[in-house]
Amino acid sequence: MNRFISLIKTDLNNTFGFSYLIYNFKKKKYIWQPIVAFLAILSFIPTYIVSVKFLRDIYHVYSGIGQSSYFLQTGIILSQILVFLLGIIYVMSKYYFANDLEQLVPLPIKPSYIIGSKFVTLMISEYITTLPLILPFIFIYGRNTRVNILYWIYSILIILLIPILPLIIVSIIVMAFMKYTNIKGRKDLFRVISGIFFIGIIIYIQIILQNYAQRAITDGSEFYINLISDSNFLVKKMGQIFPPGMWATLSLVNHGNIMGIAYLLLFLLVSLLGYFIMLLLSESLFYGGLIGNTEVRTSRGREKRNIRAIKSTKVSKPYIALAKKETLILIRTPIYLINSVLGSVIVPIIGFVSIYSNDVFMTSFKEILNMYPQYVVLASIGIIVFQGIANSVGSTTFSREGKNFWIQRTLPITVKDQIIGRILAALFPQLIALLSLLIVESFIISLSIIDIFLIIFIGLLGSISMAEIGMIIDILKPLLIWDNPQRAMKQNLNVLISLGIGSLYILILGYLVIKLIGKVNINYIYILLSTVFIITSIILFMSLRKLIKRQFENIE
Repeated sequence: MNRFISLIKTDLNNTFGFSYLIYNFKKKKYIWQPIVAFLAILSFIPTYIVSVKFLRDIYHVYSGIGQSSYFLQTGIILSQILVFLLGIIYVMSKYYFANDLEQLVPLPIKPSYIIGSKFVTLMISEYITTLPLILPFIFIYGRNTRVNILYWIYSILIILLIPILPLIIVSIIVMAFMKYTNIKGRKDLFRVISGIFFIGIIIYIQIILQNYAQRAITDGSEFYINLISDSNFLVKKMGQIFPPGMWATLSLVNHGNIMGIAYLLLFLLVSLLGYFIMLLLSESLFYGGLIGNTEVRTSRGREKRNIRAIKSTKVSKPYIALAKKETLILIRTPIYLINSVLGSVIVPIIGFVSIYSNDVFMTSFKEILNMYPQYVVLASIGIIVFQGIANSVGSTTFSREGKNFWIQRTLPITVKDQIIGRILAALFPQLIALLSLLIVESFIISLSIIDIFLIIFIGLLGSISMAEIGMIIDILKPLLIWDNPQRAMKQNLNVLISLGIGSLYILILGYLVIKLIGKVNINYIYILLSTVFIITSIILFMSLRKLIKRQFENIE
């Protein structure tokens, strides 16, 4: 047990860098980073407040039909779905692509100890994601319902338990997936493609189950009688799809009686049982998927690669060569590829499946969009531009170099070529996002060639600005020391700061566009956006040239 606790402490320190933060605080180094991160978080507050007000209105809708408990269940299930989807990335990275595995695997440590300690770290990381989502549901229900102190105590326990079951399911699936796809050659690429396909299947199943639940709720002549007579009717119906979500909800709803503690204990026991089952399975699954991750090709394979390299060797422009290098790193590193492209793939999949789910809302939605195609163009531009900062490619471009950052400082590449090459690499996932978005929109609305051109042209212009914002933040303090590729992207403070600044920039432009809609011709709005993006890109480019030159000289 002492060994297990030591592993947890070590993994937490490696993941969150506590020692590094304490050292900087004592030495009073980089004090500005927490301040900037705090300001970046503040930039999300206006949007968050609007979202909370919207949730409050939804609560009153459910409360009006006597089903306020269903509002609470919605927040719990959404949080668990979020943990499940993000967990696919985190689990694969933490379990199989962390650099500390090279030190842990040769040691006489059971696989269950390694997986168990990493699972605890992942669970703590997920709290950062789920808290902003679940807390409004908890507080809105608590403030509008007669609750006592037990409700708030149970709420804390439920929040702590929410990530466990989704992470257990993901861990088991990923371990089995990695073991039985451990093939030679193009193993990593095969896993990435299979993983994205797997995520698509999961989302499809989720939507199908949701539609089934909705039909189960509304079918039957006794529906309205049950709705009136049982305040937890909707919760129980949805519980047929995922019982743990129902247990968590009913434990909070019944906090004042014995059923509350009964449901809470049931939720706790199932979570603990699932955890021990996962540890048991890890003994037979973990090493099977891990072996081969660092394997090298035979001399014959190296010889073939060398021959191909010699034949294909040709002089390229420096920025083209750098862009190719950056893009290949994104493609060949599964964690980078999934992190940068996953959002571009998941969103269209959800949209595509929703269209064909025979949803009455979607039918009406399509009719409205076809009436106002110009709004679709503006919304599409906004989505693409936001994706430019959300994919984290620009804001981690220097951090991803890691310990090899010194190589970039010694290469005979001008600062101008450094910027252009990295911007081109950042546009790679944007092209995928554009293609995915346009394919989905082709099933919803008939866009003209001009509309498609505007989405691509203005969207890419805005993406350049987003990439430059990320690059400025990253070059100021790149995260060059990491033991896990995931840390360079998902646990990099520069990503959060860039996302906050980029989102604020987009919100200001969005507010301006909303004020102009209906007052000026839509073509003037397109021209305005293009002009703003071009001017912003030029200003940021000039700032980057100075910053990169200075940082290349000063960074040790």
